[in-house]
Amino acid sequence: MRTKKIGYLVLAAAAACFLTACTNDIKEGTKLLEQGELQKAAAAFEQAAEDAEKEGKNASEAYRGLGMACYAQEDYEGARENLRKALEEGGLETPVIYNLIGVCSMKLEDYDGALAAFDQGVGLPESGLVSEGTKEEQTADYSEVLREMKFNRVVCYEKKLDWENAKAAMAEYASLYPDDTEAQKEAEFLSTR
Repeated sequence: MRTKKIGYLVLAAAAACFLTACTNDIKEGTKLLEQGELQKAAAAFEQAAEDAEKEGKNASEAYRGLGMACYAQEDYEGARENLRKALEEGGLETPVIYNLIGVCSMKLEDYDGALAAFDQGVGLPESGLVSEGTKEEQTADYSEVLREMKFNRVVCYEKKLDWENAKAAMAEYASLYPDDTEAQKEAEFLSTR
């Protein structure tokens, strides 16, 4: 299983802040997350979620941040729950979020849940426009995240002992990324199944 913890978390947190008018707690939580102060970050995001709910506002970015802080602390159940809440509240759907949900599901040995998340994530565009109000626009490149999800789909099928789908997913992956030596080894393994 391929995971790139903090890099994805910071990318997702930064994208969230660019897209919304971040509250002070969300800004502080994002800063603390970047600094590796994970428990303090989680507390800031929890406060932001509570405040948003009390005020009847959308708490999706607070839940996203809380999910990322949980993920960084290896609380995969908490991460998955909060990232799903973020999406349910109308939060921005990105490949990064679906990848994190999928990896959490894999860690929890919920391979069907992981496959569902990866399938949703790979269906999203490879890049997305991120803007901070009307001042600044940036393009987020999700190509590596999509690649990771496609590979993790193979792993999920293997864990389920679903060799037919694992071979099909590997063939698709190998056609898209023929230079991946790890995938070549995995394809050799699958050929014996």
